[in-house]
Formats: sequence, structure tokens, C-alpha cells
Amino acid sequence: MMSGEVTMATRDDMTISELLETSFLKCYNCKSVYKDPRLLPCLHTFCQKCIQSLLAPENQSKELWNSDNQSKSSNQSKPSNETTTLTCPLCRSLMTIPLDTKGLIIVPKNTFIRDLCEMYDYKREKERNCDYCKYDGKVTKATSLCLECHDNMCQNCTGAHHRTKVTRTHKVIPYAQVQKGLYDKDIREYQAQYCNKHDEEPLNIFCEKCELLICKECKVSNHDNHKWSPADKAVKKYETQLSNLLKGLQQQIPAVHKYVQFLLNYEKSVESSKDKLISNITKQADMLHEMIEQEKTNSIDAIKEASDKEISEIQERSSNLQTAANSLENNETYLQQLINHGSSDEILSLHQEITKRLTQLTHMQMDGITARLHIQFNLGSSSQRNLQTVFGKVAIDHVPLTHSDSGLASDGALQISSMLPNVKNSPELVIQFDAEGIDDGKEVWPTGIAITKRDEFVIVDRDNKKVKIFNKHGKLQLEITGQDDNKLQTPFDVTVLKSGDIAVTDHEAENVKLYKITGEHVLTITEGVKYPRGVATNSKGEIIILDCQLNQITIHDPKSGENRKTIEAKDTKGSKVLVDPYYIAVTPQDNIVVTDTASPNIKVFSPIGKYIGNYGDYGMRDDQVLQPYGICCDYYGYMMVADNQNHRIHLLLPDGKLSKFLVTKSDSLWHPMGLAITEQGYIVMTEALGKVKVYKYI
Repeated sequence: MMSGEVTMATRDDMTISELLETSFLKCYNCKSVYKDPRLLPCLHTFCQKCIQSLLAPENQSKELWNSDNQSKSSNQSKPSNETTTLTCPLCRSLMTIPLDTKGLIIVPKNTFIRDLCEMYDYKREKERNCDYCKYDGKVTKATSLCLECHDNMCQNCTGAHHRTKVTRTHKVIPYAQVQKGLYDKDIREYQAQYCNKHDEEPLNIFCEKCELLICKECKVSNHDNHKWSPADKAVKKYETQLSNLLKGLQQQIPAVHKYVQFLLNYEKSVESSKDKLISNITKQADMLHEMIEQEKTNSIDAIKEASDKEISEIQERSSNLQTAANSLENNETYLQQLINHGSSDEILSLHQEITKRLTQLTHMQMDGITARLHIQFNLGSSSQRNLQTVFGKVAIDHVPLTHSDSGLASDGALQISSMLPNVKNSPELVIQFDAEGIDDGKEVWPTGIAITKRDEFVIVDRDNKKVKIFNKHGKLQLEITGQDDNKLQTPFDVTVLKSGDIAVTDHEAENVKLYKITGEHVLTITEGVKYPRGVATNSKGEIIILDCQLNQITIHDPKSGENRKTIEAKDTKGSKVLVDPYYIAVTPQDNIVVTDTASPNIKVFSPIGKYIGNYGDYGMRDDQVLQPYGICCDYYGYMMVADNQNHRIHLLLPDGKLSKFLVTKSDSLWHPMGLAITEQGYIVMTEALGKVKVYKYI
């Protein structure tokens, strides 16, 4: 049984002892109890060595980052911009795994599974030797375990442990009782996580800013100015959140099973339909073959009959004419000799008979033919169209599912809203500032915004032809205008690349310019670009450019600018779906979302460019957008759309359904333009004339 199946099959009331006896602690890949269990982004767990085997062949030599690597090095391992890929054999998810600066794969330990595996080991009957007796060179069977020291002890050493002042209060439990499950609760209470950088210091403090579990030494050295809580208090918030997510997940499991059954039934119906159609086509072909064979026989018989009759008449006429010719030749010979050698009396005595016969021959009508036999076969039209008219034509299409077809949502989609974190009814305004620059000659018109890893605000001021960089407090740090051939002419949108560089669309210059965050020009992209507006970055680090004149999307290499792929943005009928597109964003699944002034306003494409969905009509009602501008997607899959003329931000679920309006005119929102998400999950929006607002919405 797969570990995923085990998880779904476990009972809510199952004890830890019962859980440990299931395959919950067995790796799906090696089928053994986990050894150094690691948690993948898809939430499936594998042994460290098993993860190595799942990597692409060229990356299987790479090691995993772990606490041992970190503690043995004076320099703490940090994430780099390099990644590798891995496909989970359980859910088949293709995941991008980050590498640290040393090239090690960063996959977190599954501490929950690790502790359960440790507990599983305690409960096994096996040979254990006293850890204290071995220092005296003796081998003695261990009978007890100290939960604080994690040492195995024989009976004598257990007594000494209880008599020693430092250890007399330690919890020592006999293995015989452990194996009966009498100390499960005690074992779990004493299992704890310890800091890798500060030995023996428990991780019992939660830094709320960094969302990290830390020890008291870490707090003093690196998190002293951050808001923190004791771990046992901080966990309540996350337990509630996880419980809500679990409830949503539990609601979805029956729906998934129901949909699987629907697909199985659908598969059977497709198979049955296939067999029936093939049978009908075969019968039609056999019938037409029989009709064609009969028509073939009739046509050949008619040709033979007419031809044979004509041939018989020709032969008869030919024979008669040949006889006549022989007769004429004989008469000719006779007359010629009579003239040459006959006497006068002979000629005169025969002239009447000869004259009569020659007169008959002169007026004789030849028994010939008056018309040729003309037989032809007029070919029927053998064109594909005429053939399909007679034979029939296979029509293949997909008909949208109805509610009654699948038994799920009205569009056949799973309901996912209950699995997402709750959004605040009134998002909290965290910071706001004006995006004014140095010596601006015109009103600020902030068409584009992006956020760096250091929470810097990168804002495109179209009318002042600048890219302005503000720190996380809203203070202006730098302005980028470019120089000479790299000078910005009419910049529109911006995205931050994985390298930390920024890519700026410049539709007047008909290119996209890349700059370092310090302002130096790096690269100019022109291939496949005519009038670029929106720009974004996918999980691979590629640059996604939206061209509003060519009405297409191009995907570019971030280092060379090479056009790797062009998405023509067409529907299944081959018609262009983009009319006047503005902004572009990428979902956590790398789907591409585009805002368009034409209805529907939001268009969604798969990573390979297939048109897969849309949202919104033109107007002022709840599900309508008067003029869509900026769009962004958060970590959970929520999509936010700036409805410029209606002065509101639409919050869409990952399936495109409207959840609510996040911020509206009643919150003093005025003509929102660009949107972005910070590393901490806050939404940032720019307004016409330059105001920038940051909201905490979850």
C-alpha cells in the first residue's frame, strides 16, 4: 500500500501504537521504515537516499542539505539561485528543488516522521547494550531507556542513574513496558527539536516575523528585535489554520473519489461508444463494398454485351463486303480480257448483259456502318468531401460537462475554497507612501510594480520615464533611467528575476531592458517583441513577455534573452483570444494569466500555451471588470485583479471564481494600477498619480 493510501486509510481515533504498526512509517520508494525522512514540496515523505534516486540522472550525485552539513561548517549554508528538478512517484508532481551555495539540495527533514520512527525503534524487540557499561569495557544487556539522556542502561546502571544527584529526576522507562505501549505518551513528551547551531538548546521560541522555530541563543543573536512567542503559544494559531485546511481537505476527498468514479464510468462509456462506432463504420463500409461490387458487375456486363453485339455486326458486314470485292475483281478481270482479246461479234453479242451489270455495280450502295459504338465510363467524384457524403464522416469534439454529468460543481471543477487560508474581511493597511522621485517633470503614473527579495519596491513611472526603487519603508533609494541606447523611452511594467536583476518593458523602444538593481544595463531583448506591456517571471526563472500589438506571449531565457517559445494565444478553433492585453502574471502552477480590456477580461493559459479559461465581463456588477489593469498571484493560488475604473481589487479563487472584493473605493482605493505580492504575502498596489499601498490580507 502506498504511503498516501495509508494516510487516507488511517482512522481519526487510531492510537500511536496502532499507527506505528501500519505502513505509515514506510517509504513508498524503498518499502522500509524511513531513514532520515525528508518532506518534499508535495507533502510526500521519502528517505534521504530515496530522494537522491528520484533526481534526474545528471543530478543524482548531489547531496542533500541537512543539519549535519550546516553544523560541521563555519559558514551557514544559504539558498542560491540554482535549482534541480524531481518527480514524485506518488503524485507525479514535477517539483523544482532549490540548491544551496554549495550545490546541496535543500529538502527539509520531516521531524514528525523522524520522531515516530525513533519511537517505532524503541518499541522493537532487539539486542540493545548498556551505553554506560561499554565505558568499562563490558557488554551488558540494556533493559531501560532514559528519555532525557537518550541512553540505554542495564539494571545496575539504572539504579545508579536514579541515585546520582544530576540525573535522579530523569525519566527512565523499562523497554519491556515500552514495547507494551505503556510509555507512548511519555516518549512523545520528551521528544524535542534542538538547535543545530547551539548544541543542546531546545527550539522552543517562534519568531513571528521570520516564521522560524529558534532557540533562546538564536533569538539573542539574530532575532532580538523581532516579534516572538513561546512555541507552545504560537502553535495554537497554526493548529487552527491547519485544522481548517484539514477540514477543507477532508471535504474534498469524497469529491475526488466521486470524480474518479465518474471518470471510470466515463472511460467505460468511451470504450463502449468506440466499439459501437467502429461496428457501424464497418457495416457501412461492407454495405458500400457490396453495392460497389454489384455496380461493377453490371457495368462490365453492359460493356461486354454492347461490344460483342457491335463486333458481330462488324464481322458480318466485313464478310459480305469481302465477297462483293471478290466478285468485282472477277468482273474486272473478265471485262479487261474481253476488251483486249474479244472479237467484234463476241463483244456485241454480250454488251447488253455487261452494260446492265456494270450499271448495277455503279449504283451499288456499300453495306457499311453509319455510326461508331461509343462506350465510356464516367467516373464518379472520388473527392474526400463526396466520399464522406456517401460513406459518412467522423466528427470528434468535446462537449462541456454539466452538473448532472459529473455530480460536482456546475463546471465540473472541485470546490477548493475550503482548502485555502481565510482572507481578512477588512485587510490591514500596513504602509502607504507616494512614489515621487527626484525632479519629476510630470505627475507620477505608476504602471508597473515588483518586489525584490529584500522587500524593496520597484516601481515603473511611465510618464517620467523612470524605474524608481524604494526601500521597505517607502524611502526612495535609486532611480533608473538608462543611458544612450539603453535609455528608457516609455517604460510600462517590471519584474524581478531570480538573479535579482529587473526586466522592464519599453513599448516605445519596442524592447525589454534588463538592469541590475543598482542601475547598470545588462541586456536588451528584441526577439519576438513589437509592443511589450506586461512582464512576469515563472518558476524556472524565465521571462514572460506580453505583446499587445502582436497579441501574443513570448518566453525568454533570462541570461541570453533568447526567445524559447511563442504562445500565439489561440482557442481550440484557432482564433486569437487576446484583443487589447495589458498585464501578465504566473500562478504557482506556472499557468499564465493575462488581463485584457476585451470581454472576458481575464484569460488563462497553461505553461505550454493552451487556452484553458477566462473570467469577467465588461461592466460594473460583481463579476464584471470595467478596465482590468494589474494582476498578481499569491503562494496559495489566489488571484488578484485591479479593476481600475470600478476602484476595486477582485480576489479570485484558483479556479477563477470570484471570492470577494479585497479592497474597494470604500477603503479609499482610487484607480488601482499595478499589483504585486511581497515575500511575506502582503499585497502591494499602486494608484493613479503615484500612491503606493501595502495590505495584509491573510
